[in-house]
Amino acid sequence: MKLSKLTLACLLATSTLSATSAYADVTDGLEFHGYFRSGVLLSAEDDFKRSAWQGGKETLGRLGIEADNDMNFELIKKWAFDDGKSIRIHVAVAGTGTDKALGSSVDADSLTNSMGFGQTYVEFGGLTETGTFWAGKRDYGKDNYIFMTDFFYTQMSGLGIGVADYEVGDVKMDFAYMTSDRNNVEGRPYPWGSTNTNNIMHSVHVGANFGSWELHGQLKAMPDNWDDAGNEYAETGFDVTAIVHLDSFVGIPGNGFSKVIVQGGQGLGSNQLLGGTLNVYNGYVAGGPGPEQMTYIDENDLSARFLLWGGYFFKNGINLFPSLQAQYNDNDDGSSNYWASAMIRPTFPVSDNFFIATEFGTQYNHWDSGTGQTGSGNNAKATIAPTWIIGTGQGPAPEIRLLGTYLNHAATNAGDGDFIVGLQADMWW
Repeated sequence: MKLSKLTLACLLATSTLSATSAYADVTDGLEFHGYFRSGVLLSAEDDFKRSAWQGGKETLGRLGIEADNDMNFELIKKWAFDDGKSIRIHVAVAGTGTDKALGSSVDADSLTNSMGFGQTYVEFGGLTETGTFWAGKRDYGKDNYIFMTDFFYTQMSGLGIGVADYEVGDVKMDFAYMTSDRNNVEGRPYPWGSTNTNNIMHSVHVGANFGSWELHGQLKAMPDNWDDAGNEYAETGFDVTAIVHLDSFVGIPGNGFSKVIVQGGQGLGSNQLLGGTLNVYNGYVAGGPGPEQMTYIDENDLSARFLLWGGYFFKNGINLFPSLQAQYNDNDDGSSNYWASAMIRPTFPVSDNFFIATEFGTQYNHWDSGTGQTGSGNNAKATIAPTWIIGTGQGPAPEIRLLGTYLNHAATNAGDGDFIVGLQADMWW
């Protein structure tokens, strides 16, 4: 392929600029991070066939009902220059969509093994006075997370540009413009027939970390938001999140920690989009309508969420990890709904490399159509999980666990109780 003189001149100019900015000393390196869980769950009431999606792990707790396999592997190439500038390139691959569903096939052509690019973004250090300047496709806001329930109370992932950890006095600020969109049923991020799935939602996020507490706010816009039936929905919205970090479990003396989270939003910041952007997780969290319908909300729809979670550690090695969660949605059409849940994960040490984990959860939900129709439901589960573990001494500790769960309402047993058994490997590094 021939290069034009203009193209060649541009290449020479940019290469010269890169060389002069790097000066003489360059250090480089490579990081490899990742996470995976893989396992199988079997239903005793269904002749030990696969048991999938029996209950909401975001409300009841993960152990014993986490039916999806997941994986995410990230490579980070980094350079540091002697003038204080730096580059970090993030490339991650992850399981995609329904391909993450429960499966045990080792066939390379099986959908259960399909992978796609999860993150592709670059960070520049030294271009701003403090912090890092970044752009690309990334997981954003996912550090605000309850590990027992897999609940991300901010999940603002998408493709965008921003500045992270910019220091203003003792406060660290985050600024980002994010874009996100939906795929239609064929998985295409563009119209197929009359669908409006190529309509992008724009969001601007500002976050401030004060150390023991932090604030987040999002403004969102999605012009021309409609469905196939011609119904028009919210084109703007906002949400706010306040997080308080405590060095004790709600003030109880002893060794523990806790976090208190309060969130509120309107329009495109309400319902499943409270604290988030358009992504698969937000579409399904806590029994949501799915990614294709999650923007079908009105300008005056309101939502509020409260979360309290943490851990308490006894001197004898017993640990408790509880979580309380609730969300209320008040819709402009007169309908409303709410859900509330409580769970706790007590763990009991047996030896250096073996412990017994247990988990108990309950959830209640209620809905009102606004025209006199109401309904409610509840779910509860109890899990025991003998677990083998070896610590690395640097944080990561791979776990292999057996699982036994009683669930009071199970889809594979016509809504009656079921006993679920299985095994799972779980690791991050």
